Amino acid sequence: MAEISSAFMQSLDVGVQTQFNQFLQTAPSMFKKISMVIPSTTKANFYPKLDEIPGIREWLGDRVIHRMKAGGFAIENKTFEGTISIDRDDIEDDQFGMFNIGVQQLGKNAADFPDLLVFKLLKAGLTTKCWDGQNFFDTDHETADADGNIISYANISTPKAGETAGPMWFLFDTTRPLKPMIFQKRRDFGITSKTALDDDNVFRSKEYIWGTDGRCNAGFGLWQLAYASTRPLNSQSYGDALAAMARQRRIDGTPYGIVPNILMVPSALRGDANGLMTSTQVPVLAPDGKTWVSGTNPWKGTAEPVACPHL
Repeated sequence: MAEISSAFMQSLDVGVQTQFNQFLQTAPSMFKKISMVIPSTTKANFYPKLDEIPGIREWLGDRVIHRMKAGGFAIENKTFEGTISIDRDDIEDDQFGMFNIGVQQLGKNAADFPDLLVFKLLKAGLTTKCWDGQNFFDTDHETADADGNIISYANISTPKAGETAGPMWFLFDTTRPLKPMIFQKRRDFGITSKTALDDDNVFRSKEYIWGTDGRCNAGFGLWQLAYASTRPLNSQSYGDALAAMARQRRIDGTPYGIVPNILMVPSALRGDANGLMTSTQVPVLAPDGKTWVSGTNPWKGTAEPVACPHL
């Protein structure tokens, strides 16, 4: 039987902090693979609107200024929390087993939360607007052709004739300072205790409480660097997605040079993605455009396959 005292509770708090931080700091995360992590010091961060991804040109005449326009978009920080408690009687009776597991899970939940926030928004990209006023994944974004004429561009594809829709998969170019997604961090998650013997929850309800909270939010970065598809994942649909992303150009007709490096899929497509990125032979369309035969895989090693359980 544990004797409840201030010294005992301080010791228990130290153990809680250790177990919480162990899982907070070691749990793997995926959001950083596709997100810019932006520190925040205010209620909201305001991001300018950039008409295109600027490039470098020969200096002839005056400079060509790519203006970052006001009125882009803002990401407001939100506060999130998770709280657990244990009854004083259970502490006195040394019933720590499930409580310790609860603390560890709370730490892992805090570590996983940026993933949940970013990928929840990513999945909503078909119906959620980004900085150009279009849905993040849309059929009528704007790009340019080789002559600098503005044309429509789709960064999403749906099944073609004879194909059946499957789970949505994604291509990302994350090789640039700008990224497809934004994770905005205002205050890191930490754990706070309400375990003093004169705390109201202890005095009135004989309940000891520990809670974690943090301030953050997620937002869309550059739609030009992201592509979504519900076509069956195979060499044909993957190649078509690569070609579509590569066709994007600046307003002077210069290609952006976008080369996706991450193929991200839900767990259901893990095998398809791994096979497409690692196998020497894959099914390819025969010249008749209808029959699938075994052929050399031209896409082996062209991107990192990432199976994300949050998709």
